Amino acid sequence: MSLQEVLGVAEARKRLPDLLAGFSRGDGESVFLGAHRKAVGVLVPVQVYDELRGERERAADDALGSLRAEGLEPSSVAAELAGLFARGRLTASQMEAMLLAYHRAG
Repeated sequence: MSLQEVLGVAEARKRLPDLLAGFSRGDGESVFLGAHRKAVGVLVPVQVYDELRGERERAADDALGSLRAEGLEPSSVAAELAGLFARGRLTASQMEAMLLAYHRAG
């Protein structure tokens, strides 16, 4: 894995038209954004985003489906957290921690 360049805000703003044009042509690579060489965000082509979101949705559906196949019904909290994960609002580890905390409290 090669080191990815991290663009600061000023540089990203300056290069944004070219970056978007590359995405539109299908030859643009994901772009890391941040400060002091530490990435805090990523711009990705919409095709990549759609694929990643689809994978998350399938993973959440599979997990809920596995519960149902065992004759169990996921709690409303579990279903809500799975939806947040599918939409990219939570990481897998955040979802796991929240589910564990919910079930330990109940």
